Amino acid sequence: MNALTIDVEDYFHVQAFANVIVPDDWCRYPMRVENNTHRLLELLDQRAIRATFFMLGWVAERCPSLVRHIAAGGHEIGSHGYGH
Repeated sequence: MNALTIDVEDYFHVQAFANVIVPDDWCRYPMRVENNTHRLLELLDQRAIRATFFMLGWVAERCPSLVRHIAAGGHEIGSHGYGH
């Protein structure tokens, strides 16, 4: 048995930027997480692979249809905290 987990966050959420981009400024950056996650879901679906998607609450709040789409694909949703 294998386990696959995926962190659902955007490029400006990563810890490497924690001292450069503060959470109050996240809304100023274009989001890429939806399109990238949809592409990943397509790849997983082609191989009948299911995963656990750990979502930032900040992303889930702004992209509720993405959360529903992930769940509808048979994947598990987990919490990755609100903003790490």
